[in-house]
Amino acid sequence: MRRGGYLALAWAADDPVAAERGHALGRRLGEDGSWRAAASTDRLSLWTRGAAPPPVRPLPLAGGVIVGDLYPRPGAGGVSVLDPRCEAARRPDAMARRLSRDHWGGYLALLHGPGAEGTQVFRDPSGAWDCLVWALGDRVSVVTCDLGSAPAWLRPRQMALDWDAVAAFVAAPTLACHASLIEGVRTVTPGDLVGLGPQAASTPVWRPADFVGSAGAGDLAAIAGELVRRVDAATQALVSPHEGVLVELSGGLDSAIVAGALGAVGLDGRVRQWLNRFGDRPEGDERAYAGAVVARLGAELSAFPKPFPPLADGDFAELAGAAWPALNGADAPRDRDMARRLTSGGATAIVSGQGGDAIFLQMPSVLVAADEFRRRGWAALGSRVLADVARRNRTSVWSVLAEVHRGRRGSGLPAMTTSLVARGVAADADRLAHPWDPEPGAVDPGKRLQIRAIANSHLDYGDCRRRRAGDLIYPLLAQPVVELCLSIPTPDLAGGAYDRPFARAAFADRIPDCVRQRRYKGTLTSYFARWVAGSLDALRPYLLDGCLCAAGVLDRKRLEQALDPAQLILQPEPADILNAAMAEAWVRHWQGLVPDSARAPRRKS
Repeated sequence: MRRGGYLALAWAADDPVAAERGHALGRRLGEDGSWRAAASTDRLSLWTRGAAPPPVRPLPLAGGVIVGDLYPRPGAGGVSVLDPRCEAARRPDAMARRLSRDHWGGYLALLHGPGAEGTQVFRDPSGAWDCLVWALGDRVSVVTCDLGSAPAWLRPRQMALDWDAVAAFVAAPTLACHASLIEGVRTVTPGDLVGLGPQAASTPVWRPADFVGSAGAGDLAAIAGELVRRVDAATQALVSPHEGVLVELSGGLDSAIVAGALGAVGLDGRVRQWLNRFGDRPEGDERAYAGAVVARLGAELSAFPKPFPPLADGDFAELAGAAWPALNGADAPRDRDMARRLTSGGATAIVSGQGGDAIFLQMPSVLVAADEFRRRGWAALGSRVLADVARRNRTSVWSVLAEVHRGRRGSGLPAMTTSLVARGVAADADRLAHPWDPEPGAVDPGKRLQIRAIANSHLDYGDCRRRRAGDLIYPLLAQPVVELCLSIPTPDLAGGAYDRPFARAAFADRIPDCVRQRRYKGTLTSYFARWVAGSLDALRPYLLDGCLCAAGVLDRKRLEQALDPAQLILQPEPADILNAAMAEAWVRHWQGLVPDSARAPRRKS
């Protein structure tokens, strides 16, 4: 993910009036001063901005433009889509499929069809760049990554707050992070090809379910070797453009894997700081483990205590102008500190093991055992997977069997709805489905859980202070790595006495034994609960007297209980509270700019 942004103006090729209006708007955008012309065709003009604008490359045969980082896959067959001889470059659907098959990265493709066919937009599967689309009328459309940075005269004419979408996002961000919260603005789901115009269709080009089971009963040792190669290749491609980076080391397995990859590809010398934050209690102090990781690389760890300042209204309002609530910046002290370290330390990116929990299926779910039953039938009763799942869940084998049986009867995936929302909002959220969700029964239940976890990682690319100061690099979320992990059967990937057994074995020679062999990782839940408790003077009035309570999205009684200091100790929900505060700030900002939707208004005043 690069700093900066993009904005494209697209128009109908067969309409001279639309073309002239598009060119006129482009000239006005150029006069703005902050936008720079980057590419143009007979159907669009593309503009970029920021300290490190995304790269732009034209496609052959006047096929359109790609904005962002595009990396070829080793061994991709056939003529490249970037070669003028490629027949796929002549049609957007074929072009999008070839891009997702032969390349990866963080990019957006604006693709032209033959003749006067309109422009279509393909958003890469990683979702590293947001993609917002709206019509200006006169057959001219805008495509951009940031609604807030678009000049007011280029914004949609009929914007309105969609309170149904707002309620869904507050209730279950993972399931609603793909949808626009503002009426008049359309979003493109990662992996989709979308046409411009009010009636244009959306075509799913890439879906996680397409890769489930593709490894089959293959040679697991060979697959493990391929996983190491893909992580190394992703790390090499993503970090190489930067002369200096910061690396976040939690002390856990995922960040240790990424640190090992940096050493393996010879880029550890570009690390300005290996950073670890520790809490003030033993369960939040991971310095020994993070220190062992960097010691293997001959480096030193920069460890410092997590700050504990009470939150204020400005901590939430500072990021409220983005297209979605900035959940990625909810930990304001950490966010500010990392942004400061980037700008003062000669680094231009932050590297982390974000996404490892999802691709390696870290969650101790009984669905791992359910997948073993789907694979082996009653022979699974003799499998070690069943006992290991019971051990990780601290329950009996019989309880695991009962859960598997309930799952077969259709109880579905674990609930993902916050307890802070009103009853009706929660009921609506329970029926939500992410566009990536496969149909029940189409894939094993453990894989459905993994797909949802990967979809949740799109929130990690969201707006935050550190993203405004530098790039966010997540090698474990690179498309080739994600696809390979989806292909590995769940029991092989996650069916061990330790979490992430497949990854532990694959990267064993790069990880200190103290990290590889530890059964449980420390947690900062207590820290965040006490931090929220120390911020109640600001949080209570901000939320209880706020727009989300008044609109019937948050349940005031449940929120009052959650904001009680005793409740924060017994049943802490700090993440839900912080997310609600970020959503509250977002609503306060946008309701001052646009009206409520007539179709989806507030539930109550």
